[in-house]
Amino acid sequence: MTTPTLLLVDDDRFVRHLLKDAIHESGLEVRLLEASDGQEGLEVAARERPSVMLLDLFMPRRSGLEVLAAIKESSPDTRVLIISSMDAEPVVEQAMSAGAVGFVGKPFHPLEIALAVRQALAH
Repeated sequence: MTTPTLLLVDDDRFVRHLLKDAIHESGLEVRLLEASDGQEGLEVAARERPSVMLLDLFMPRRSGLEVLAAIKESSPDTRVLIISSMDAEPVVEQAMSAGAVGFVGKPFHPLEIALAVRQALAH
């Protein structure tokens, strides 16, 4: 069985660091990739075909919703988890109806991230 790939897409380097720490501490055996904005996220996803993408909503060059729509079209097997500080119900509903498999609000607890990733991998 191949090791799943997780792509972390967030324009905040500190958030990407926290996500990496949460994944490592959870014991999940995954290959981690990073992108610092939506456009780079799409480029990495096209090249690497990640199993799961952890995606911020508000980023330069391409928004998370734009990235989500493009991923659902180009790589429908990639499961997308939205990680955002904008967790108002309409935003969550919009992301979920666009194809996200989960939504985690910022600030997040490391166990929350681990659980969401495990659920996405099992999805």
